[in-house]
Amino acid sequence: MKTYLLFISALTFPLLAQEAPRAQIVEEPLVADAGNDYFNRAKNIYDSANANKDPEIRRELFLRSSNIFSNYLEEFSNHTNTEAAWWYLGSSFYQSGLIDDARRCFSVLLNQYRQGKYAAAATYTLAADHFNRKEFTLAAPLFERFAENPQKPGDKSKGYILAAKCYLQMESRSNQALSNYRLVLEDAEGTAYHSEAQIESGKIHLKNGNFDRALPFFLSVADSDTTAIKLRGDAALHVGITAYKLNQLSQAETYLNWVLSTSGTEAFRPDAQLILMEMSFSQKNYKKVISLFEQSNELPSKEKNAQRLMITAKALMYEKNPNRASQLFRDIERLVDPENEIAFEAAYFRLHAFYQTEGKYVLEQIDGFLEIYEKPFKNDPRIHTAKLLKAETLFAEKNVKEAAAMYAKIDPNLLKEKNRIGFYYQKGWCLAEAGDADGAIRSFSQFIEKYPADDRHLTALIKRAQFYAILDDYAKSVLDYDKVIKTAEAPKDLISIAWLESARVRRSENQEEDSLKRYQSLLEKVPNLSKPIQAEANYWIGYGLLKKNDTLKAIPYLKKARELHRKAYAKHAGVSLAISYFGTQQLDPLSEEIHQAIQQDYIDHIPAQAVKWCGMQNFNAGAFSKSAETLETLAKYDEPRATEKEIWRYLGKSLLETKEPKKALIAINHLLEMESQPAWKADALVDRARAHFAMKDFEESRKASNEANELRPQGRTSAQLRLVSGDLYIIENQLGQAAADFLYVINFYEDQELKPLAISKYIGVLEKQGKTNETEEYKTKLQSEFPAWKVTE
Repeated sequence: MKTYLLFISALTFPLLAQEAPRAQIVEEPLVADAGNDYFNRAKNIYDSANANKDPEIRRELFLRSSNIFSNYLEEFSNHTNTEAAWWYLGSSFYQSGLIDDARRCFSVLLNQYRQGKYAAAATYTLAADHFNRKEFTLAAPLFERFAENPQKPGDKSKGYILAAKCYLQMESRSNQALSNYRLVLEDAEGTAYHSEAQIESGKIHLKNGNFDRALPFFLSVADSDTTAIKLRGDAALHVGITAYKLNQLSQAETYLNWVLSTSGTEAFRPDAQLILMEMSFSQKNYKKVISLFEQSNELPSKEKNAQRLMITAKALMYEKNPNRASQLFRDIERLVDPENEIAFEAAYFRLHAFYQTEGKYVLEQIDGFLEIYEKPFKNDPRIHTAKLLKAETLFAEKNVKEAAAMYAKIDPNLLKEKNRIGFYYQKGWCLAEAGDADGAIRSFSQFIEKYPADDRHLTALIKRAQFYAILDDYAKSVLDYDKVIKTAEAPKDLISIAWLESARVRRSENQEEDSLKRYQSLLEKVPNLSKPIQAEANYWIGYGLLKKNDTLKAIPYLKKARELHRKAYAKHAGVSLAISYFGTQQLDPLSEEIHQAIQQDYIDHIPAQAVKWCGMQNFNAGAFSKSAETLETLAKYDEPRATEKEIWRYLGKSLLETKEPKKALIAINHLLEMESQPAWKADALVDRARAHFAMKDFEESRKASNEANELRPQGRTSAQLRLVSGDLYIIENQLGQAAADFLYVINFYEDQELKPLAISKYIGVLEKQGKTNETEEYKTKLQSEFPAWKVTE
């Protein structure tokens, strides 16, 4: 039976469905008529609004027309166009969205004018508005009033049809609906509505159980060649339903097959198919039930689909095809009485078959099965087997917590022996994954003790060993690993796990000697190990040897570990190698390890003593860049006094040598804030003078030089001071004083770096002074005494 929802689209804009009355052209004498002019002015705006496509402009025009119509009705309340004005005023309000105002206008019109075209239009509009609001008790009498005031052929039937639809939405009003449909059928001008009235009348009788009275109504439409195919399809379907109710199976089958095979009746095919399936099932024609099921692609409503699936599943059971039946029971189990004599057996068979063949939807099936059948059949072995299937499936899907909870609900004594074996093993594995060490050990122990010949025995030993270790029961853990190691037929992968894990356990116990031996056995006795495992073994062997102070032997293992698995061991092996190289005083490889540590940001893990030694040794070796890079990692710029003076001193000097005077000056200044010994302070002041000179800050350079001179430095510091002072004199254009400083170094210092530098600088002064003979003399001296020397500044 169609409901009011089917008609909302037709009634939402009733003014469009009900044609507005049109003004008639009447020839009259030319007499001045202000009211008529006023009315026509409003009507012209109304017509413009109707013709306009823009919603905003339409609404504005309708509002304007409503204002003029309102004024007209105030001034000309008894004019010849008053009735029409009420209609157009209400229509203007309605179409501009002022629904309540529109209703009031139409009500006034209906109170004052009972008949006529404007009253009909107002009646229909109000009725449609109530219908759309689901106010069926208000809409029905208005539709009937519309039918009683027809303005064109078909209005009467249209009004009674709509009134009948309203009555069908009210409780116990079907007789009034029938009365309205009867009036439609009596209307000679409403033939367009006759088929609908007949079908709806038949549905009312069918619903009320009056099958004999219903059938003629349906037949009259179904057998009509002039009726629309959709209506004939609806009628033919109900002929089949009604004839089946009357046990007129041949007639029912004829009409239902017609629905299934006729174009245009597709909407009714699912229901027709369902009735035919019920008929065939009642006749025990199960093959036909299955055939009908396979012919249709249309899906009926959820409720009817469940009926269709149930009939087919039962037919498949009778045809001894339980696999296909089990697939259908998946959707209809909720409709089956759990105490039904075949429900439990069919559901369990479906569950088991589906698990064996597909499995991916098994959780949903198991949950449904247990929800329905667990309580009435709680001690049945099949219930506990279903729980085992669920637990195993959850575990396979990595949902270990829920799987562990489900294993706990299973009584192994209610399982078959072959399922019980798997239960103990899988439960142990699941509890292991869930982190329940005690539970895992108990379950694996039961498995190990009860089934020593099972192929999974060694794997269970390894899993149990792992969880003994988690519980800090190291002795039992190693004992299980050793059982695996001593098993001659143990697979290589299990042997390697046993050696590896037992070595880790011994390491956890601080049994480093035994741990080292086990790692060595792993490398020696298990071929073709993966690179990560080889890397781990090499690292811990190297680490163990380093802790035993067998440093030279440790180095190759540590290098191998990093080579095999750089991502895992770049840092750890790098730190251990740095310690090894420091212990064996190998500067170059230590420098490289420190460089890598700086690049990869783990320099803080290398002992500061090793870093300092490396930086100082590189400075002494003339590797100033390496020295600066290394020493800078020890410099705490935010807290200078937390850094050793020696670090600041050699960092500053290294930075000076690498042409970074600005950075060098920071280190030198930090040093001077801390230095109190005159000799070292003078040395730092000379470095400050050199830094300022390199930065072309000659005034500050001279100031630092003078401060250093006041401290009367000796040795190399004094020579460096003379050199920087001479350079400053050159800048100050005091060449004689510059020459004196350089000569002082030449004559009194035999430093193999500073003396040739002083000669070179002195030659420069002589050239500026134009002393050609002396210039050549000192060039010869420089070449003969220091033939390999080159200017480095």
